[in-house]
Amino acid sequence: MRFIPLMSLAILAGCETYRPLPAAEVEALVDDCLEETQAPGTYSVFPGSASSNPEGALPRASAVTNLGGTQAGADAVNACIRRRAP
Repeated sequence: MRFIPLMSLAILAGCETYRPLPAAEVEALVDDCLEETQAPGTYSVFPGSASSNPEGALPRASAVTNLGGTQAGADAVNACIRRRAP
């Protein structure tokens, strides 16, 4: 009989939703990461969205290749975002 309550708890724990950061926090975080990484060129930043995965709630940088952005730069910025996110 203990299996049912524990199973219910496990199911509820999997339903947690992570919320995206407020716009001001996103801007500050991305600015800090762009400065830290010194990624060349221009990057588009997409805000996170409500997600069951904490990384889905984080903003993501994407390279604007025709303005000098690179995939390596975007990867560095995104790694910084994941590392510094609250």
